[in-house]
Amino acid sequence: MRKLLFAFFVLCSMLLWCQQEPSILINKSIYSSRDGYLISNPYHSIYDSTGWLWVLGENKLSNEYVFGDKEIIIQRFDGAIFFNLALPDTFDKRIKEGHFFKHKEKGLYLKLYYTDDRADLFFIDTDTLQITPVDAYNHLSEKYIISKEFQVNNETRLIITSEEKFYSAALDGLGLRILDSIPFNGPVKNPFLEEIRSTEASTIVKLLFINEGILLNRQGKITKKIASTDFIDNQGHNFYPNEIHNSFAVNNEYFFYLDDYENVFKFDQENLRFIEIPNTNESYDSKKDMVFDNNFENGFLNEVVSDYSEVKFYDLNEFYPHLTLKIKIKNYSKTAYSQFGEDLVVLNGNTLESYSFKNSKIKTFLRGKSIRTIKKLSENKYIVATDTEGVYTINTKDNTEEKIKFTLDNKEISMNYSRDIYVNEDHTITINDSDNLYTTDANYKVIKDRSLKIIGEEIIKIEDTIFTADQRGIISQFSINEKKYTTIPNTESVQIREFATNGTRLFGTTVANGIFEYENGSFETHVFENEKAENLLSINYLKDFGVLVATKFGKIYTYDSDKNRLKLLYEDALKASIVGMVTDNNNNLWLNTYAGIVSVNRSTQKIVRYTVKDGVYELEGNRYGTYRDPEGNIWMGSYKGLSYFNPNDLSTIELNAQPQFTSVSYFDAGLNRWQVHSSPQFLDSIQTINLPSEYQRFSATMSVFGQLDRNNISYKYRLSEKGNDSDWFTSYPGKEILFANLAPGEYILEVQAVSASDEEIGNTIELRVISEKIFYKTWWFILALILLVFGLISYLFYQYKGKQKILVKNEIALNESKIKTSMMLEIHHRIKNNLQIVSGLLGLQVINSANEELKLKLQDSQSRIESIAGIHNLLYNSDSFETLSFKENVDNIIRYYQILFPLKVGYTLNFDGSMLPIDKATPLSLLLNELISNSHKHAFSDEEQPEIHIYFIKCETKYEFKYFDNGNFKEKGFKKDSMGMKIVDMMTTQLKGDLKIDNSKGFMCTLIFS
Repeated sequence: MRKLLFAFFVLCSMLLWCQQEPSILINKSIYSSRDGYLISNPYHSIYDSTGWLWVLGENKLSNEYVFGDKEIIIQRFDGAIFFNLALPDTFDKRIKEGHFFKHKEKGLYLKLYYTDDRADLFFIDTDTLQITPVDAYNHLSEKYIISKEFQVNNETRLIITSEEKFYSAALDGLGLRILDSIPFNGPVKNPFLEEIRSTEASTIVKLLFINEGILLNRQGKITKKIASTDFIDNQGHNFYPNEIHNSFAVNNEYFFYLDDYENVFKFDQENLRFIEIPNTNESYDSKKDMVFDNNFENGFLNEVVSDYSEVKFYDLNEFYPHLTLKIKIKNYSKTAYSQFGEDLVVLNGNTLESYSFKNSKIKTFLRGKSIRTIKKLSENKYIVATDTEGVYTINTKDNTEEKIKFTLDNKEISMNYSRDIYVNEDHTITINDSDNLYTTDANYKVIKDRSLKIIGEEIIKIEDTIFTADQRGIISQFSINEKKYTTIPNTESVQIREFATNGTRLFGTTVANGIFEYENGSFETHVFENEKAENLLSINYLKDFGVLVATKFGKIYTYDSDKNRLKLLYEDALKASIVGMVTDNNNNLWLNTYAGIVSVNRSTQKIVRYTVKDGVYELEGNRYGTYRDPEGNIWMGSYKGLSYFNPNDLSTIELNAQPQFTSVSYFDAGLNRWQVHSSPQFLDSIQTINLPSEYQRFSATMSVFGQLDRNNISYKYRLSEKGNDSDWFTSYPGKEILFANLAPGEYILEVQAVSASDEEIGNTIELRVISEKIFYKTWWFILALILLVFGLISYLFYQYKGKQKILVKNEIALNESKIKTSMMLEIHHRIKNNLQIVSGLLGLQVINSANEELKLKLQDSQSRIESIAGIHNLLYNSDSFETLSFKENVDNIIRYYQILFPLKVGYTLNFDGSMLPIDKATPLSLLLNELISNSHKHAFSDEEQPEIHIYFIKCETKYEFKYFDNGNFKEKGFKKDSMGMKIVDMMTTQLKGDLKIDNSKGFMCTLIFS
């Protein structure tokens, strides 16, 4: 125990001297309803394992100006664009709150709390975006009251309470398993749970306000019920904690903050007890409420300050907290993060603030001081001169800085205007200060016999000679071996800005004389046509570049001393002054400018600028303050501090990140609607989309997940038809790329994510797009159309030829018909004439005959012949030879009998205008003739007003004929063996009809035939 206490105390004490690499804010973005963020009152937010942010809350657009129930929605956020997701069906239950919690790799749980009902649990498959009720939880018995979730070994666990027991359970997808249970000491009406504290070793669970608690092992089994004897303070007293604040781990040992104790309690894993550790109250106020990452290497704390809150981020080295960053947020804000200490989302009202951070690989020393020169003293130790504030030593391992006290004759002297420093082989230090050039020992004591008065501020050492220059003019040299100080003649007008050397020759930039060049006792100055002398600023000799000269306006030239010529090597895009130049171990050029630190890759010509977002404390560099040590570490001085870094550690962006589609939208023929596809499963599997001919458009959105400044990312994209490359276009985060009215064909959509320095991030992503041809442009439709046209033409030609044949046949048939018609007319006419001749002959016979009986028989025969002749006369005068109007023939028969018999008989006719076939009309006419003849001969001898009624009508397929007279028929007139009746029977048989005769009142004859 004593060893543990000592180690803990010493550890915390030592780390008080340490600094961590600072976290820097690289991006802050604010989103609201204008950007698609529709939630006005966020309930909870969480990141899933793929980097998507999920937010649950009230929809700002639902009843925006009405108090009361709001629509609850879920939104997914890819860092640039928001996507809505339908809430699961809650069957009209009123939601009052809700939150998410994680489940393994590709799952979330959503827990919804209702006003008047128990909470429901839903499982969200973050790959397919399917939301499914967890019936195993939702249908738990009513005896289970409260539940809280926690994570152990990447498993989702639950603590459930009833009025009698603790229950330990495990959630796995849609399943729930009870792992263990233990009863309370007595019934508890409201068994609310405190925050569950879980470590790798065990989990401690306690009821709120009640001394009931348990310990669980990693398998979820209850190892014991906690009691006051399990908690021991420094005085050896036992107590039962009311509140368990926090837990953390150091070197596989687990510690807890309990109640108001400022010291931590160590968990004794063997005896399952909690023991107070004395003298461990360092940073108690922050650590007891801090939220830690899983490895206890980082933490953050949300503190209410006044009308705002501060979110403070800490690095934890062996759990000693070092503040790396703090940001201000509104009170009562909700927060979430994807990677602990690398990002943060703050939700308040209808505002979502997204922050991105990263640990800077650039350290800053001597903040607020203007840096002049740097040299290395020993491993991890450097000496740095400032412009006016003295000289310091810096230890890069301990991250400490200390001002040097120089002494002369055991008295401290000021050293505030040093311009350069040289560390000699004998570990002495040569340093100038205004008009003095000092040499000190390793303890910074001035060696008097190696010090002298000089003229000038700028100095440089070449072998055993130190050259000095007064900025007002005059260049001098001091021989260390000869201890001789002389002035170089004729240099009174040469005002040196900076010296450089290749080891034998001295170079310098001047105020007005261009480049100064000195060797072997003589010097020259050179001015150039391509650059003004007053623009020359910094100069340095670099082995792989030669002499480089930089200007006030961001140009670097290589100086050819043989030809006295400047050749442009580099031009800064911002035209920022360049005040220092060095190379790294890979011969890449590093520039100290007035607009940050710039690297130039010599082989690829890639240029990267490092600014405040990368940890550069002050952008405006200072002349003379640029240095590379033998190990390749680089120092860049500025007016407000000194930047230190190793080039191999720097990167502009996480280029191993991979862009990906976050949505693809097009008309889905299978679903028959425009569909926005944003599920990761779909986007990971989709390689080709098919655009139906009637909807030849689609759109897509992209994102790059990770610790990135999305303001410095853009997207290059192009849609190329297969086999042909097209031009690249540029889009930005949050923007949708849309293509419409695509011509039929096969295309490839290529998208690249690029950084601000135009460096590609990850690999190019591709999507194959097939725009289907409009049906009337497809080969099969064209072929079918050709075949159809050919078939139609063939058909029309065939029809034409057929019609021509038919026309010829019809013409022949028409001619034949005309001939037949003429012949038939002639035949009917001749038959009629012949019958009338016969009738006339019979009439002559009647006239010449004295036999009355013969006359009657001849007249009967004559009337029959006239009846038949009348039919042929009608046919002759008709347009049809097949049918005739029966009424016309009846009229002819009646006229005949009116002439034949002087008796005035009244005729009543009722006909429907039906036409009779010739084969029906002839027998019916003969039948009617016999009936009229019989009526005249036998029925009206005693009748004063004789009447005959004739009725003929067609009913569907049947003909109905009725004949009636009002006479008194004599018995012999309708004997069945009389000629008239024989003819009537014969005609009835020929007509295939049904004849009925009724002579009860007059004479009625009814004939029905078809």
